[in-house]
Amino acid sequence: MLRAAWQLARKDLRIFFRDRTGMLLGFALPIALVGIFGFIMGALGGKGGGDLSPIEVAVLDEDVSPASATFLQALRDSPSIAPVFAKEGAFTRDQLQERVSDGKEAFAVIVPQGFADGADLVLLRDPGRSLEARLVEFGLVAALFKARGGDAAWDMARRGLAQSGLPPEDAARAESLMAPLRMGLDSMFSQAESTGRLTEGTGGKDDDEPDAFGFMERALPMQLQDVAPAGRDQQINYYVSHAVSGMTVMMLLFTLTGAARSLLTERDRGTLRRLLAAPMRPGSILLGKFLMAWLLGLVLVSVLYVFAWLVFHVDIVSRWDTLLVISAATAAACTSFAIAIAAWARTDKQADGVSTLIILSMSALGGSWFPTIAMPPAAQTVAKFTLTYWSLRGYQGTLWYGKTWTDPDVLLSLGVVMAVAVALGVLAMVLFRRRYLAG
Repeated sequence: MLRAAWQLARKDLRIFFRDRTGMLLGFALPIALVGIFGFIMGALGGKGGGDLSPIEVAVLDEDVSPASATFLQALRDSPSIAPVFAKEGAFTRDQLQERVSDGKEAFAVIVPQGFADGADLVLLRDPGRSLEARLVEFGLVAALFKARGGDAAWDMARRGLAQSGLPPEDAARAESLMAPLRMGLDSMFSQAESTGRLTEGTGGKDDDEPDAFGFMERALPMQLQDVAPAGRDQQINYYVSHAVSGMTVMMLLFTLTGAARSLLTERDRGTLRRLLAAPMRPGSILLGKFLMAWLLGLVLVSVLYVFAWLVFHVDIVSRWDTLLVISAATAAACTSFAIAIAAWARTDKQADGVSTLIILSMSALGGSWFPTIAMPPAAQTVAKFTLTYWSLRGYQGTLWYGKTWTDPDVLLSLGVVMAVAVALGVLAMVLFRRRYLAG
């Protein structure tokens, strides 16, 4: 029995390694995924992958003082914030409101008049971008510390106590207890520095408090203002919207690639040879495959978004026309991709290997699995060369920011997706003629 089993195993191994292209693609997929996730997670962990890309924050300086100039320089030096200034002159408050509402930036900070005398910053934020909001708040606090020195910490502590809900007399008592503590700490640090005993701090992780973020927001010397786009009819979660769109595009690629493989099946069964002998243009065969897969893609997208509407309350009713246009363009690009793979592959193993490799790599880098904000700068640059990135950009433009398909930002995404559809369609025709019509 063992001898027979070994002979069968040898036979299957010879068959597996006979298709060298398919075999190499089988090994290339796990290598690619390990490399992509190692690079991205290395950035999240701070090792091996570089730093995370800073978050863009539009800036308006109304104070125009040495103190505000110092703060703006601290923002420019911040590793977590990329300040955005007007190309000419300066933004106005209305322009900042519009930029956040339109999604050009998720955050904007206003340095008001009187900042040098202690006036609070004003932070405009998209209420659904909670993860990035925390990072921006920490970045602003770090810049304030750098601009105002150690006084900022004690100012924040006093502010947090005043707004923590304690009775005024208890808050005042706590503040009076902080004064000698501050004096003692300043004295100890001065002595340690003068005697050369001051070393670089090693940091440490504080124990999590149940309301740590809430206390920090109350203590922040800034006013927080939520700016939701006018077209956002209901306050859905940004990450739910992103996950629904990302998974829709990825599953569309997988499903249509499987449907387009019927071209290989008909070739192996001899059906394609009979079709080529029929009185019709060869291009009609490829166009028929395209129409079948494209219509199937529209049905799949409709089912997935109806499910998201019922379960996650994603609004598809008020923007059905824009979703239809984006879905039609995305389905066309995914169909062209699928037919190009089917026309190129010589075997089912090759079609499976190369399609899975490309789809999963595009999904990971293009933002289908997690927002590109969590990726290092190099990965964000690569993402812009993927179909998934531009399709997601269009979907999020309408689902999250309430834009119509005639909006310039959505039109840009549609233009890129349709360009991909046309380019891959031409490639599929060229490959079909070489592989199926040459002989």
